[in-house]
Amino acid sequence: MNKNIIQLSLTYCNIDETGARSLFDILIYTQSVLEEMILSGNHLRNAGTIMVLKGTSVAKNLKKIYLADNQFLEEDEVLDAIDMCMKKNTNLGRYDFRYNFISDYGVNKIIETISEANHVFEIEIPERIEKDTLERFRDQIAANKPKKGKGKKGGKKKKK
Repeated sequence: MNKNIIQLSLTYCNIDETGARSLFDILIYTQSVLEEMILSGNHLRNAGTIMVLKGTSVAKNLKKIYLADNQFLEEDEVLDAIDMCMKKNTNLGRYDFRYNFISDYGVNKIIETISEANHVFEIEIPERIEKDTLERFRDQIAANKPKKGKGKKGGKKKKK
């Protein structure tokens, strides 16, 4: 494996749940510097998405995972995998779940998760969500956004 890859784009490659095991192996590679994995437009479905999220949960340098349009449903096993991944990988703050079947139920579960996993500051979700659920989601994401200017102002001056 090439340990120097920073971004891996595998969009619309017809990857299904059988290919998810190989993606898992890429994600758990200990010497990897991979920061973004783009898997949008594949056919991972539930089983493949769960496998990828298990690998994502231990990918120490990963900062964003794109799982848009992978035909997964908001079943409890998938939501549990999302929960586990978000709580376990504290470096990963950005997720893309658009164009999958996630309703208000799933978004409410994600809101519960990110209230604990406050390092998660960007999640793209399907558009068809009730207004009040979307507002609560946006409020929680806003609360998780990293504050700008964390560093110290000035510093100690050196004595001459």
